[in-house]
Amino acid sequence: MDGIRGTGALAVYLCHFKVEFFSQRPGKEGNIEYGIPPPTFFAYPPFALFYNGYLWVKVFFILSGFVLPLNFFKTGRYSCLTGGVMRRYFRLMLPVLMILSIYLFFARFDFFGESTFNKIKNKTFLSLLYTAMLEIWAGPDISFIEPTWTLGIEFWATYLIYIVAFTSHAYRGRFFFYTALIFFFWSIEYLGFLNLIPWKTGKVHV
Repeated sequence: MDGIRGTGALAVYLCHFKVEFFSQRPGKEGNIEYGIPPPTFFAYPPFALFYNGYLWVKVFFILSGFVLPLNFFKTGRYSCLTGGVMRRYFRLMLPVLMILSIYLFFARFDFFGESTFNKIKNKTFLSLLYTAMLEIWAGPDISFIEPTWTLGIEFWATYLIYIVAFTSHAYRGRFFFYTALIFFFWSIEYLGFLNLIPWKTGKVHV
């Protein structure tokens, strides 16, 4: 599992590196344009797998969903769920607060270029505290740094997972319930991918 996490972290890093290095930007009709065109083979397996950040973010979500209720399923102790509910916010929020503070410090000195500085030049430390402690967790927020969009999703999905684990663990047909729940979210995602509903996930572009 640690190997999967490490591979995923590298892939997400490469995804963001590709955006910056090749000057990736939105083009006409939703296409992606580049200041420097990347090599054509980047679009094909196995290379595409190793910079598909959207895919690996989903893998991280799946791993989190697997690990969070694992102790509860092994021991049957409800304290595994209640303790997780109480700790989850602080375990996510404190590292985010620290990282955003470091990011704001370096961005203030224009370490990341003019575009980044212009984005945060009106931000104060109090607004950073508000973002790190409240705004991010209410939903996707990119007012400071774009990768924080995943955190609100992960935070609220945690409680959904705990509720599902708590309500269905003693039910004999729980695996049918789990399968139906997975199929429900999978359907929402891929109906959006097929433009059948107005929500879709990101796709790999080269």
